[in-house]
Amino acid sequence: MSAHTPAPQAQQAFTAAAQAWRESRMDAAEQGFAAAALLEPGWSSAHANLGAVLRRLGKCEAAVASYRRALTVGAEDAGTLSNMGNALRDLGLLEESETAHRRAVALAPDNWGYRYNLALLLRDRRLHGEARAMMAELAATDPENAEIQWDLALADLYLGDYRTGFAGYEWRIKLARNPVRDHPGPRWTGDDPTGRTILLLAEQGFGDALQFARYVPLLAARGARVVLECLPEQAELFASLRDVAALVAKGAPPPVHDCWAPLASLPHLLGTEFHSIPAEIPYLSAPPRPNLRMVPPPGQKLAVGLVWAGKTTPRDRSWPLEQLTPLLGDPRATFYSLQLGPRAGDLKSTGLERLVRDAAPALQSFADTAHVMEHLDLIITIDTSVAHLAGALGRPVWVLLRYVSDWRWQDEPLTSPWYPTMRLFRQPDPSDFKTPVAEMAAELASLIDERH
Repeated sequence: MSAHTPAPQAQQAFTAAAQAWRESRMDAAEQGFAAAALLEPGWSSAHANLGAVLRRLGKCEAAVASYRRALTVGAEDAGTLSNMGNALRDLGLLEESETAHRRAVALAPDNWGYRYNLALLLRDRRLHGEARAMMAELAATDPENAEIQWDLALADLYLGDYRTGFAGYEWRIKLARNPVRDHPGPRWTGDDPTGRTILLLAEQGFGDALQFARYVPLLAARGARVVLECLPEQAELFASLRDVAALVAKGAPPPVHDCWAPLASLPHLLGTEFHSIPAEIPYLSAPPRPNLRMVPPPGQKLAVGLVWAGKTTPRDRSWPLEQLTPLLGDPRATFYSLQLGPRAGDLKSTGLERLVRDAAPALQSFADTAHVMEHLDLIITIDTSVAHLAGALGRPVWVLLRYVSDWRWQDEPLTSPWYPTMRLFRQPDPSDFKTPVAEMAAELASLIDERH
């Protein structure tokens, strides 16, 4: 705060904004802190608090500017620096974020919150050894903190220590944002399952279910009768999974069973290590769709499915469609859009609807998409649920990865131990959308020439 006492009008606006923040009325908080900062431009706390609200509202560029104002007019403050580092991280400005976070930790080395924020940033910077060491120190200090234990597990998974990482992955159950719902009866803990009926509970997203469904045949091979709960959108597809005794839609009453386990706990319960990932591919197949036919145009040498947008939270898994135009230069390759959701409209807004055939209107389920994939020569995607589906089907799939990607893909390899038919193309920098597409275009040209 500035040396002088703020004017009463500014103080009143600040107090009202602080109350609105506590009550989660973010629009009112934004308005109040903005008024206080306007009336008292030398009041660093008004700028810093406005930055916090703006970031909460997803306005990260404005948040960074507010934090910079706070640091300009006030003393160097560790909390403001750490908060600014978080906003810079949200924007993908990782080097600037690292500078802010390291300075915050230097100013307040005993504050575990600032160290935690730095550790998360270091993970994004692919400095996994340093990030893991910092997470381990924090976990030892606060061993019951589920968020820290969860991020420590992710650090282990990034580093390929799957036995330790998947054990720590169980902390997800205690996360407030991702609780595994309670279920009556005993939970299976990995002992001999012979002769028992085990209910596997759906718990996470589509991609996780597709990835971990591979464990169902392994559990059955140990003598269990497996009942698989799944999201309704995937039920028809999962009916092709080997050794499933019964399928049940998520939330529906399950059949009689002896015990249960979350599906995503199977890598831990079955002792997965990095070099023992079960990868018997394919483990899913598409059901017949006699009315869903793809008629190749004259001269087609390669049929390619294309998906350019996935989830935007907690991290953006999308690619600007216009940046993918280098892939479309050879008419011997026919591109089919498999893009669902609002971003399907990108085809029309960019004019690429004239170059890419839109298959999405015919796709009403994962089973439909799987059927189309089995008639394509290649799938190119940034959406990871599509990547998991193509990989589980054993289809050739190229995955575009943003600079900050998930533990499943690590940071260096061009292939995936989870899916032998998968090729990975990575951003060398968070702002570089051209290099991996250029690499992909060159590979695509070679593939078309081979087919020709």
